[in-house]
Formats: sequence, C-alpha cells, structure tokens
Amino acid sequence: MRFLTGTQRSSTGHVGIAFDEDGIRMLQVRDHRDGLRVTGAGWVPGAQGEGDQTADAIRSAFINGGFTGRRCVVCLPRSEVWTQLTRFPEMPQSELRAAALWEASDRFGMARDQLQCDWLPLGSSEKGRQEVLLVAASTDRLGARLQAILDAGLRPVAVDTDFGGLARLFSRRYRRDADQQSSRVVLDVGPSGSTLLMLSGHRTTFCKSLAIGGRHFDAAVAEHLDLDHEAARELRWARLEGETTLDATTDAALTAATRSVVSELARDAMLCLRHYSVSIRGTRPDYLVMSGCHAAEPGLADAVAQACRLTVRANDQSGTLQSLASDIRAQTAGCCGPIGGWASVAGLSLREKSSRRSSQRVAA
Repeated sequence: MRFLTGTQRSSTGHVGIAFDEDGIRMLQVRDHRDGLRVTGAGWVPGAQGEGDQTADAIRSAFINGGFTGRRCVVCLPRSEVWTQLTRFPEMPQSELRAAALWEASDRFGMARDQLQCDWLPLGSSEKGRQEVLLVAASTDRLGARLQAILDAGLRPVAVDTDFGGLARLFSRRYRRDADQQSSRVVLDVGPSGSTLLMLSGHRTTFCKSLAIGGRHFDAAVAEHLDLDHEAARELRWARLEGETTLDATTDAALTAATRSVVSELARDAMLCLRHYSVSIRGTRPDYLVMSGCHAAEPGLADAVAQACRLTVRANDQSGTLQSLASDIRAQTAGCCGPIGGWASVAGLSLREKSSRRSSQRVAA
C-alpha cells in the first residue's frame, strides 16, 4: 500500500481519519469559492484505535458528523510511523522500492514482511545521490487500525502520514510554476512529538521528526507544580483552549514550568533549519507556520521566532485553519480542542483533490 500518492475522485474530499495519542479526528472538506468549508467533522477523544469499542465510536462519529460518502484516507499516530532521512544513489523507481524496503528493515529492526514501507524523495544533496525520507509502519499495527475503520462501515482508500496531510494543506496556494521557489517551514507540535517540514512551492524538501511534544510539557508541569500527570494535562489543555482564565500566579507558574521544554524545542527547530541550509543548500524560508494541538503553548512561538530568526505565524497566508475553525467547532459542539490540531486531518481529506490540481498546474 502506497503512503504518499493518489488520484482525483470528487470535488469534495474523502473523509480524513487521523489516529493520534489523544483520540481520533475525522474531517471532510470541500471547495467553497476561494476557500475550504467543512462537510463533516467528528472527534473521538481518548480512543485506542482498535477493537469493537473503537469501531462503534468511529461509526457514531461518522453518522452524527454530517459526512458524505464512505471512502476515507487514514493516518496512523506519529508514534506508530517510523521515519528516517537517508541517501541513495540515483536509480530507477523499481530498484528504489526494493532498496527502500531493505534499508527500512535494517534501520527499524523489523523483518521486511512485517513492514509497510514507502519513501518520499526530497531532492539531490550531491551529484549522483538523492536525499530520501523513508516512511514505514508495522503491518500488524496498521492492520488493526484499518480493521476498526472497516468494522465501522467505512472504506479506506489510502494510508497517509500526518506530515503528508500538513504539506498538502499548506501547499494549496503554491501550485503555479511561479510559486516553486517560495519556501516555508511548518512546525507541527503533537501529543507525543513534533514534525518540522520545509515546503518549496508544493514540494516537500525536508522533513524531520522531533522528540518533544505535548506530553513533555505535561511532564514538566506535573513535576514543577507537584501534580499528577492527568491533572497537569487537563490544566495545560484548558489553558491552550482558553476555556478558563487562570490567575496571574498560576499562569506564571505554568510558564516557568514549561520554559526549558519550550527552549529545547525551539533549539531543535533551529538545528533542523541549519542542517537544511548547509547539507541540502535550500533557499531561506519566508516564514514559519505553527500547527498542531500543542503549538499554542504560551511562549513557544516567540522562542521559535528568536531561535530560527523567522517570522512565525499561527496560520498560512490564506488563513486556511481559521476559515475552517467555526465549522469544526459547530460540527463538534465545541469539543474539538485547539484548531491547530486539525491541520493534518484537513490535508488527508484533500489528498486526492490536490493530485488533480498538481496535474493541471499552469505557468503564471
């Protein structure tokens, strides 16, 4: 099964289904004049992603979410997808497929028949060699996720990745020939880790998984304020959503607790950009977009801006996420968490729509 390609089927996207450590997000979008609108949305908090109980929860969210059609694009949790940057000699695609599978088996320590593997070419780093992002997942874990969806009555047509959805969403306005030198960074901060993407036009030219995510902020708060992990998570989550107004002392304590983690994540992002500029010799990005359900951590955007020396935004130039926010909140009765957490699943819904636009791209 291919992770990263697809073909156009409908002007309305498929149902995007993103499994994550904090639950399952379901979203279907459609074109509306110059922007996107939500056709259906659903949120299954805390789901484990397999078994009859999860299948029932997905079915209920689908029935109540306003979705049309049963075809869906699926994304595994970040913790269940292995990625590795590597270099291969230039070779035919048929040979690259076999080489990628052998390399993934060796890098990730699993037998080839237990892996589903794909790759994403990121461009040439030096003459005769190409930079490749290996992407792999356990066949057993993938099968368990897909079985829950099938038991819910839906039809998976593709498996994607969270960064594939992010790239697709934030590249919608960059498909003309004149846009291909426009470079942007996306830093997506999820529950278990983060992903940094470099986008040039509609192409992904760099991708790196970072170890720091929301659970590290939770752990820092729990230790600093002497709370159990669940209480720390709930306090941070309410702060991110703006559900409660904290007194100045508590807010300052939370900021102090997460300061070292914020600094470490900003430093990791800076090191990624340095590697990109030195090893891949890419053009300097125009700006950086923060996304993900933990991207709104107070102080994080400022720290990233200072470390990376880039303008940091909470959305792309077209305001894509904000245009979807009211629809998502209405469809989920406000139980959706920070809107930044819906970026990748919106891109999943766009998967086969964007391939058609790419094939029809015209010179400006």
